[in-house]
Amino acid sequence: MVEVMPLFIKSLPLSLKTFWRYLLLLPLLAIFAFLLSLLQFIPFIGLLIPGIVSTGLLIIGFRCSLAANGHHKPLDTGTLLTVSVVFCILGIIFDVLLSGAYWIFLKGLQATGVELDPIGLLAGLLGFSIYWAGVLLALLSPKALLGAALAVPMTAAAFAATPRGGDINYFFGIGSGMFSLLVVSIFWLFGGHIFTIVGEIWTTFGLIAFTILDWWRGEPLFDIDLPGRFDTITSILIMTWASSWFFATAVLAWERKVDQQRAKLATMREANRPSTEDIRAMRQRRMK
Repeated sequence: MVEVMPLFIKSLPLSLKTFWRYLLLLPLLAIFAFLLSLLQFIPFIGLLIPGIVSTGLLIIGFRCSLAANGHHKPLDTGTLLTVSVVFCILGIIFDVLLSGAYWIFLKGLQATGVELDPIGLLAGLLGFSIYWAGVLLALLSPKALLGAALAVPMTAAAFAATPRGGDINYFFGIGSGMFSLLVVSIFWLFGGHIFTIVGEIWTTFGLIAFTILDWWRGEPLFDIDLPGRFDTITSILIMTWASSWFFATAVLAWERKVDQQRAKLATMREANRPSTEDIRAMRQRRMK
């Protein structure tokens, strides 16, 4: 039976169940990300730390949505580190390959007379210019395509990041659900406005840091009227829900891929199973 409802619509209820789980973890993830990011000052190894931290945070997000959909399994930190390193390296390899696509794309823009203006791109990010919003989407499309393509493999790795997770196929379901995942990514990009440059994790850490600074100065805490405080909190909530929506969409795409694989294996077993006539003929041959 062909599914009529796209995954980005079908995943909306799961995104709400994922949202509160992810939101509760957000302050801890922000502090955790900051502490781990200090390791990037270690020579050589530090070059991989930002990518490993980012990947690890995504894996935890996918696990939030997996738990929200009934897949409750304990986390194995060793496996989490391993899959984070692997996907970080894969991301670096794909980024190198994408650099060529970016170069060709930029040359194409220059050939059509389009000059990249940072202020224009910011206006597009804030939703003030449809033209620059389109240019920004075009610039970010290769990166967004990569993120959408790897979402289901990362979900599969998040599901297997348990003490008894078994072997991990890092390319399982690659490219599944890409259209719906791209739709959600676009919403995340423009929903968080300028704060999407750093994302909800680092925006949350900034909010925590400035709140501590306000307390140190003796200023009132949780004052919503402080400059930019309301916009910051609103952007964090929007990006947190949009990320939860992305995680939920990836989980549904992963479940669909798993069901398809199981159905395929069942069909192959059924095709290889001998019929009643074959069994009867074999018995007759043995009797003779």
